[in-house]
Amino acid sequence: MRWIAILVVVVVAFIAALLLSQKKVLWHVTSPGMTVSDVRAVLPEAVPPPQPKTLGNGLSLGLVVPKASNLERAFNAELYFDERGLQQVLLLPTRLLTPSAAMSEFEELRVVASRRYGRELAASGPRAADMPAEAQWKAGPVTVTLRVERWGELAAVMMSYAAAGGPS
Repeated sequence: MRWIAILVVVVVAFIAALLLSQKKVLWHVTSPGMTVSDVRAVLPEAVPPPQPKTLGNGLSLGLVVPKASNLERAFNAELYFDERGLQQVLLLPTRLLTPSAAMSEFEELRVVASRRYGRELAASGPRAADMPAEAQWKAGPVTVTLRVERWGELAAVMMSYAAAGGPS
């Protein structure tokens, strides 16, 4: 009987340790709500942006990380904050591609992202003319979006990691 009580205590302690060790990750080593200082402590390559920028949802650009790796591709990361801390990370392309090359890269990244994040979410309505492809996943409290945008004659493959409950 004593060994059952010890086993129960060990199992409960193990589960508690696992739950405490699992932080909610936004992107890479960042978590929703981190301050600029918190992010710089875990991403020393993050620097203040050369110019201020605000997204349509009210988030302000706080830090940038040039040539950050994500899903084995290089992106320029932009980290956006509000009064609650870090809420969104945009991964912008390091280079523009022809539309067909961008679609090929999108499909390759879609496969890798599906392996990492699970089943893709169903499309939610029509896309804009300048966005020929988009895919989304839920990774816990984070919405991951992969998309192709037309930039004139060229195209860009972009990713976004947005915390749940942030401004829309």
